Amino acid sequence: MINSFKKLFKTALYTASFFSVSSALLLGLTACGDLGPDPDADGARFNRSYNYYYVQICSYNTVSYDVYLCSDIEGLDRPKHLKLRVDSDGFAKLEINGDLYTYMESEYSEGYDSEFGSFFHFYQDDDELTVYKDGLTLAYWNSFDGTVTYYYYDFFYF
Repeated sequence: MINSFKKLFKTALYTASFFSVSSALLLGLTACGDLGPDPDADGARFNRSYNYYYVQICSYNTVSYDVYLCSDIEGLDRPKHLKLRVDSDGFAKLEINGDLYTYMESEYSEGYDSEFGSFFHFYQDDDELTVYKDGLTLAYWNSFDGTVTYYYYDFFYF
């Protein structure tokens, strides 16, 4: 009787230890980083809205994307409003001042540049649009004219 009690106690202790260790490991992995969607994104991988209040137009080299000869920075009469949602299946919805555009995963890319940071880059005909994730800058690239129009959130961020 005592031996069976000891065996039961050891099994219960082993089982409890296993669940304690596995729970601690799972909790540790959860705290390690980005293991799931952003809770503020409402089920999407990325979901944010931005307003831009300033504009600057520059020329650029259409081969190397080197920017040069920029105009003065001006305030916009009406802010440019942008909303971007990238779903977990790769589809992106981009709304600019009420106009809605939908992109498949092959029509945009995600990246990082050393000047402005992480971004989504969208392609359509002769136009390209770079939406920086921090919301401080938006770049509209017109390869037909060789111009890039920068929209800024604030006068102090560029």
